[in-house]
Amino acid sequence: MKTIAFYLPQFHPIPENNRWWGDGFTEWHNVSRAKPLFRGHRQPQMPAELGFYDLRCDETRHEQASLAKKYGIDAFCYYHYWFNGKQLLETPLKKLLADKGCDMPFCLCWANESWSRAWDGKDREVLMEQVYSDEDFKNHADYLCEIFKDSRYLKSEGKPIFIIYRVGKMEHPAKFVEILNETAKMAGFEGVRVFAVRNFTCDVPDETLASYGIGDIVDFQPNNTEYPPRSVLGKGIRLLQRQWNAIAKKVGLPEVYSVLRLRYTDVAKNVLKLYETFSEHHHPTVFPNWDNSPRRKAATIIQNDNPKDFENWVHKAASIVRKKSDDNQFLFVNAWNEWAESAHLEPEQKMGRAFLEAFRQGISK
Repeated sequence: MKTIAFYLPQFHPIPENNRWWGDGFTEWHNVSRAKPLFRGHRQPQMPAELGFYDLRCDETRHEQASLAKKYGIDAFCYYHYWFNGKQLLETPLKKLLADKGCDMPFCLCWANESWSRAWDGKDREVLMEQVYSDEDFKNHADYLCEIFKDSRYLKSEGKPIFIIYRVGKMEHPAKFVEILNETAKMAGFEGVRVFAVRNFTCDVPDETLASYGIGDIVDFQPNNTEYPPRSVLGKGIRLLQRQWNAIAKKVGLPEVYSVLRLRYTDVAKNVLKLYETFSEHHHPTVFPNWDNSPRRKAATIIQNDNPKDFENWVHKAASIVRKKSDDNQFLFVNAWNEWAESAHLEPEQKMGRAFLEAFRQGISK
């Protein structure tokens, strides 16, 4: 079984974020200014032994790799931001490629969505638009195949693994997959094993994905289309909130934002039922905790204060994964370091390494 943790490269300043959010902005700004919204709300969540790191530093990646491997993470999946040849937050990956001393396996997930000001409630204000063309598909494929040649890049059946976050948002995804496979074969690979992320905004049917040349699905969690039934009221309140804010903006009234709270154990139980129905090429995701209130005004909070509950979820998910054939045993984790969404395995000041230890115990049972 391969355990793959999603990895956010946001923790270093870039000119674009300086311009959009203020000089020196990184995800740590959101993390450090978080405030508790109710009694028992575990915010802010602050990093422990790794500190407020800067991903331009090689030492940080070495420390992360050592910690991840010690607790059972086999590979990192770096989010990859490509906008018609323009890249954002690419420095950590470039430095990893140049640093052959860091032996952590990795793969890429193309986060192919436009950037907006959704973090501060202005999701219609586009900062970086995602556009597509056959020419760009070829340029992108050429770039990716150079990275696939790295010996640390995660491969299956002789094919590099490449994940697309928003297949449903793409124009002509089949064309991209075709070009990517052709380019990979010219580079000496058997092709590319393309995975599609399935979540709340991208629920493309299996047969449609297959027609695109995509044979694998990552069931990304949390997914609000799969929340327990009791969250229906919360979804209704969210709808009223959006309607109110649309009116408020026009007439100059203050906007309001709701918080949706769910029990972690309820979400895990609900998702595990789905795992039992997954096909051979449908791969589960687990998460230790979820709380995006540091990043978003309209927050969803699935707080987990008991690492044992995470351990149980990991154990049951791993048991399901191990029933598959060897080439299809993948377990994804959201995430290694999504600190502004409180989905991180990295040590935290209050919880220490508890969730890392829970993960190790969960896959070892």
